[in-house]
Amino acid sequence: MVYVGGGAVNSACEAQLRELIEKLNLPVASSLMGLGAFPATHRQALGMLGMHGTYEANMTMHHSDVIFAVGVRFDDRTTNNLAKYCPNATVLHIDIDPTSISKTVPADVPIVGDARQVLEQMLDLLSQETPSQPLDEIRDWWQQIEQWRARQCLKYDTQSENIKPQAVIETLWRLTKGEAYVTSDVGQHQMFAALYYPFDKPRHWINSGGLGTMGFGLPAALGVKLALPNETVVCVTGDRQHSDEYPGTLHRVAI
Repeated sequence: MVYVGGGAVNSACEAQLRELIEKLNLPVASSLMGLGAFPATHRQALGMLGMHGTYEANMTMHHSDVIFAVGVRFDDRTTNNLAKYCPNATVLHIDIDPTSISKTVPADVPIVGDARQVLEQMLDLLSQETPSQPLDEIRDWWQQIEQWRARQCLKYDTQSENIKPQAVIETLWRLTKGEAYVTSDVGQHQMFAALYYPFDKPRHWINSGGLGTMGFGLPAALGVKLALPNETVVCVTGDRQHSDEYPGTLHRVAI
């Protein structure tokens, strides 16, 4: 299984990542900061990993025999109990920061380097030979993954008289055709945005993951709109984002 994080986005390796994943027919999951590094609507994408992630992503990760991690920290929101984390997996970890490798999850194959350059070298090696693949095992593996996916863990009551936050985010995705730049603050609304707005492109999800800065969403949206005035920019926020003074700035700057 491939596990992609914010380092993959920073490295701009989405083309190389997609080529490798499609060539080897691998399932892929993302951290919160890695959303968009691989298209979320692609059939091999299992969604976000971790305590707020999808059932299929977490089950696939736990039962994998190989984890190929690209630019991730293995933070506690995705690992939970380290003593029981992916007990049967061999871990390959690419990261440009050597201190991030084996910091929480020991890497069996540590690779220090820029993700894009490393993936390009791996693709060059793959082009020189045809790797032997146990086709029966891969087919059976995908059948199991599809059974997990069939549980539809993100399904919700669409007939409710109340407006569901899931429906709000899905409607936002449809209206913007998935092309908006989305920022968020920190909280439950952040998770709804991450799960129900499928990001097919990198750098369209602007988020303070890891640090978790409350009040990040609106000023980040202002910055994105200043940089990209012709693009649709949306801020998903809650009622405690601690930046009520920013609408005044928005008015003065005339954004």
